[in-house]
Amino acid sequence: MHYVSTRGGDRRADFRSVVLSGLAENAGLYVPASLPVFTEKQIASWSWLPFDELVWRVISPFVGSSIDESTLRALLSDSYQQFKHRAITPLEQIGHNEWILQLFHGPTGSSKDFAAQLQSRLVGHFLEEVGQEALVVGATNGDTGVAALEAFANCPAARMAIVYPRDGLAPEQLSALQAADPQRVQLLPVDGNFDDCQTLVSRLLRDWPLDGVLPICFNSTNWVGVLAQIVFYFHAALQLGGGSRPVGFSVPAASSAEIYAGYIAQKMGLPINQVIISTNSNDALHQFFHCNRYSTRMTDRTVSPAMDFSLFSNLERFIWEVYEHDGGSTKALMEHFESCGEMSIGNPQWLRARVLFDSYAVHESQVRAEVVELFQETGSAIDPHTAVGVLAGRLHRRSLGAPMVTFGQVAPAKSAALLAELGVWQTSVPSAVEERPRPPYLAKGDLDALCQALRLAQQRLA
Repeated sequence: MHYVSTRGGDRRADFRSVVLSGLAENAGLYVPASLPVFTEKQIASWSWLPFDELVWRVISPFVGSSIDESTLRALLSDSYQQFKHRAITPLEQIGHNEWILQLFHGPTGSSKDFAAQLQSRLVGHFLEEVGQEALVVGATNGDTGVAALEAFANCPAARMAIVYPRDGLAPEQLSALQAADPQRVQLLPVDGNFDDCQTLVSRLLRDWPLDGVLPICFNSTNWVGVLAQIVFYFHAALQLGGGSRPVGFSVPAASSAEIYAGYIAQKMGLPINQVIISTNSNDALHQFFHCNRYSTRMTDRTVSPAMDFSLFSNLERFIWEVYEHDGGSTKALMEHFESCGEMSIGNPQWLRARVLFDSYAVHESQVRAEVVELFQETGSAIDPHTAVGVLAGRLHRRSLGAPMVTFGQVAPAKSAALLAELGVWQTSVPSAVEERPRPPYLAKGDLDALCQALRLAQQRLA
């Protein structure tokens, strides 16, 4: 298996090089040069498999010869040891042919644990092989950074730098970051929103300031962030139809990696008949898929904060796909977007995307109402991110005969205060977290200051 850049070029990379990377050399994202395709019979034969064995069947073709089979199996199995449910990601029925795929049983209570746990083990394995020092860097508005912090705690060959909006994290998330070992983890708050943090990290990876230190991105710009989530689709489809029955999915748009993963899963042979991109009032992705108009914009704070942003890095991989692997066109579109903050794709490519994808933006009042209504009718408490997906899936499913699966990305307990306010949470709400002193923050867009902070930290720890 070889990988290429979404922005063209002749360089081909193996799986190890992709895992130990931030961006491709020409600032594109790594994508597999070709995809494994499974037959209906092959997929159906996986119905009885335990989760870690299914993961191996789906992921191993992307790894190729970079890791031998026994080692890869061990790394994959170990990635799910800290999950608290024996099914890893169980399905919960909430209505007629309506289901929630619970992705929040990992150690930090969010779907981000899947990519983080897998990435930390792959990175640790490869760093031991190459004997090189690495800095794992990325942007977070909460769950992604906390999941990465927990996962890389046992990866001694890597230190971390976490960029986050200084006023954009929940107190418990900020507290988790602040509790990290300062000898291993550098916190870099930014006077801006999550989009500003994402932009800074992308610029940092293109102009890396630390000689001899390998940059690895913990955001889903790293291919592992996509790879871990392709399995979600296979697991749900096998549980509900043995891999032969069409299945629809509603994905709360807290990560474009999950959306792109659905597109890849269908191309690999899975019978997916629809993917609904479910957004809150921060509807940049909805506008793209509904109107072919994508732009950065001011974001609102909502009750589903993991979705409060407008920059989606994996959209570049998706554009590369609908432009039939044309790196030149993808590069031109992305550079245009980076320069002016807006983009539309060609009409044939947009129509190609609409064959699989629909989208819907859910208003704040609808989110609250859905949380209450579902609890009253089923006794199930769901977090507001999941509520966005459930409502969009119910309103915009193409077929009542096909199961509709919503990704439940965040544990309900993480929204305990809101659920208690709505009368659907029966346990005590966690007490307020005492906030520690905050480190100095960086000005929005100040790449020089970010580079200098990393250099100083490197010198201090050398």
